[in-house]
Amino acid sequence: MTTSRPPSALEAIRAELGREQEERRAHFRPALVMSLVAVVALLVVLGVRPDLLGLSPARLAVQVVLWALCLVVFPALGVGVLFVGRMMRVILAVSAIALTVVASTGWPFAPLAHAPGAASLGCFSVTLATGIALLGIGVLSGAFLQRRKMTAVFWIAAGLSLVALNVVTWHCPASGMLHILPSHVGGAAVLLGLAALVGWFVRRRDG
Repeated sequence: MTTSRPPSALEAIRAELGREQEERRAHFRPALVMSLVAVVALLVVLGVRPDLLGLSPARLAVQVVLWALCLVVFPALGVGVLFVGRMMRVILAVSAIALTVVASTGWPFAPLAHAPGAASLGCFSVTLATGIALLGIGVLSGAFLQRRKMTAVFWIAAGLSLVALNVVTWHCPASGMLHILPSHVGGAAVLLGLAALVGWFVRRRDG
């Protein structure tokens, strides 16, 4: 008669980590699907800029990469589905900033536009409304509670802000810097602070 040996401490730790990962994926997958549906619905309702397909292939490629970063990579880092080293996190953050500049302004694939423009409450509101809708999905899915580190909150908040900025970039054809900076980037910056504050509050309340 053979007896099964008790699991070792290492095996028990691995099993526990596996269960935690599966729980995180169970929160991440539906939140990602709901976010994708929300983004598509917003673009359908708002309409995309008429010159979207006329943008240079390089600029469109940058925007696609930025969509992947903000919708998948950043939330995955925040929730704990994806793990990378500190140097890679720095590279991702710097790359996101650089790609945001390119996606929003078109530079260096198009000259910086200095056309007359002004801040628009409409675009600012679109950015905030988009982000708040996605923030609601993040809160309801429990995304902010999946990891103990506060840095997780900032990865999720950054992802939400960049999604909102991408939505307004695909909606609004204005290219003047006097419009883009306050109305698009400004809205995303306010949203970043709001999302980080909400994430901190949720963790303090329920963590």
